[in-house]
Amino acid sequence: MEQPLSPLNQGLNPLRGAPQWGQLVGVPAASPAIDNRVGQPFAAPPGALPLWLALQPYANARLCLFEVDRPESRNPIPIRRHVIDCFLEQSGIVSGYNDTALTDPGDVLLRGYLCRSAILPVSTSNTFDWLAAELNWGTPGFRDEAPLPWDPTLLGTVQAPCQGVMWLGDLAQLLPQGGLPNGGRAQFAGCQVMHFGADYGPGGIGLLVQPLLGEAIQLVLRPHSVLVLREGDTLNLIAERYGTTVATLRRINPQLESTQTITAVEGDSLAVLAGRHGTTETKLRSLNPVLQQSETYVTGEGETLSSVAAEQNLSLSLLRQFNSELSSWPSEEPLPAGTTLLLPLYRSTTPIPAGMQLLVPGYLPSTQLPAGEWIYLPARRSAPVLDELPDPAG
Repeated sequence: MEQPLSPLNQGLNPLRGAPQWGQLVGVPAASPAIDNRVGQPFAAPPGALPLWLALQPYANARLCLFEVDRPESRNPIPIRRHVIDCFLEQSGIVSGYNDTALTDPGDVLLRGYLCRSAILPVSTSNTFDWLAAELNWGTPGFRDEAPLPWDPTLLGTVQAPCQGVMWLGDLAQLLPQGGLPNGGRAQFAGCQVMHFGADYGPGGIGLLVQPLLGEAIQLVLRPHSVLVLREGDTLNLIAERYGTTVATLRRINPQLESTQTITAVEGDSLAVLAGRHGTTETKLRSLNPVLQQSETYVTGEGETLSSVAAEQNLSLSLLRQFNSELSSWPSEEPLPAGTTLLLPLYRSTTPIPAGMQLLVPGYLPSTQLPAGEWIYLPARRSAPVLDELPDPAG
């Protein structure tokens, strides 16, 4: 007996071949009175699925996306997670000719329809709780909405572009308690949603069809962009294995940015602490305002930013950081005599007083990471941040 192809390979064909297809996608007459967010009654045979759940039995992917407070900012803060079941089909592979600011060569282009969604808090003790078989689902076919933390009278939801992770496979394998299902044919990867909503053509077909099957969604799957941690994994090992740095891994994984308080001992300096805790001097200064103290320096005739930096044993970038008004001043052009500059009080090798309380990154490069959790890996074409000093404990 011939086995039918899976919905993943057939696309919409199994649904079109079903006896109830005509009833499922029968288009109602356009009417201003129709609320697209509310299921409308229609004549359907006994046992037929509601129109807005037509694709749920064929859903082949679950997404976990992050809604942030200010999508346009450089460092947006996640405020909640959106879990979305959707029906997807592959529409292409990103190459060097059609990549964009939101994609990388090798990304897989996917498009389809949203079947159902739910909202979970950002904080969780189980990072795979979004893969629980059943959740508190919201309005079928639409992104769920919830009050905004800064104004409970307003509703907010996840907006594109947004990033997250996805599990592409048979949703029947999902367990009641969540967790990554055991199956080699499924794929767990990072994703970037490019667009929610249908493509509105001259005839407005998007407005007419989209509410019948759920919100349209376009995204890319990013292979090898997330890593499920194994026993013994550390930041040092992962950075070496994947050609990146500890600082880069921390930057793209906010959960690794936890801090701890230490007490400086005799002989500590910024360079020593940065090496010991697998971070950078800039990061230590940002965590500890006390290390941002400065002293004044008055320039003489003919002095330049480069000459002052060399004389004071500073990097040019650090000197500009403490004197932001001179950020565009040419490094070799003489400064007006008598210019007052700010110089960092604590430089790379300046002794830090013993007993000073300081914040440092919580995860040392040699600290074992929790097995079974997942972290992001940097994009293949992105440049890593500054290399780290070796970790003496590693």
